[in-house]
Amino acid sequence: MAERIGVYLTCEGLGDCLFAIPVLKSLLKNWGEPITLDIFTHHPDLFRNCPYVKTASPIGDGTALQLYASSRKVIKMFDTEWCHHQKIDTFDFMSIPLRLGTLDFDEKQLEYFPLEADQAENFDVVLNTSQTWITRSWPHEYWQSLADRILEQGHSVAVIGKDSYSQADRLMKTSRPLAGCTDLTNRQSIDQAFHTINRCRLFVSGQNGLSVLAGATDAEIVVLGSSIAWSHRAIYRQGNPMHRITYATGHCDSYCGASGQCRKNGSREQFDCVPGYVAVEQAVMARLSAWQSLRS
Repeated sequence: MAERIGVYLTCEGLGDCLFAIPVLKSLLKNWGEPITLDIFTHHPDLFRNCPYVKTASPIGDGTALQLYASSRKVIKMFDTEWCHHQKIDTFDFMSIPLRLGTLDFDEKQLEYFPLEADQAENFDVVLNTSQTWITRSWPHEYWQSLADRILEQGHSVAVIGKDSYSQADRLMKTSRPLAGCTDLTNRQSIDQAFHTINRCRLFVSGQNGLSVLAGATDAEIVVLGSSIAWSHRAIYRQGNPMHRITYATGHCDSYCGASGQCRKNGSREQFDCVPGYVAVEQAVMARLSAWQSLRS
């Protein structure tokens, strides 16, 4: 009979939870004897259709976990007491404490398993205008200018995202609509957001949970690189962290995450790690031009 193991996934972020899925898969494969996994997480819906997990429960007040721990084994995942998460790649940070070592590219393949049937519309371009930390946000007027440029090319554009308050970060995270674009902000479940991205020709986002979710699709992606170097949150698919993806970056590649302590660009009071408008527009137009060439 397989041993029941409880996994206490402490991270609050959607992206970090998605990054945990390939590690859970590796844990099952490398445990040494048959096991089943019961996960306790801030995002149980992400795991309810995951084939690597038997049950998914909210962390809540910890009562369910305490009851579980009284009779079964519990392991911690994303344990910031072991090593500060700003110092090591997310996959390594999750896998090394579990004695799985560093996973290879194929093992880091991102996967997502939606429960809801696909009800999404088709759009050429899908944008996520997420505003979070100042070092991981793009000015809203830049997003509007980019949308206007894409619309001028005759492409259909939708904006997705969901406003939420992060208890861990004490921060309100928002996604604002854009003029001329279909507004899907705060109107979709995570499954329908997944289907929307999966249907589009190009997805453009900052470094956040939806950019990681996009990595579980085969969409073309442009990620606005910022205070987290792309290699620390690489979107692994097809055994390649650069498969159909462009990272539009600023002028600093330090992995600091020190949003209130970093040197600023004095001319615009914008952090050096946040990409400028031109870099992002060029990356987006290059991806769209390549797609149009394939169509013709």
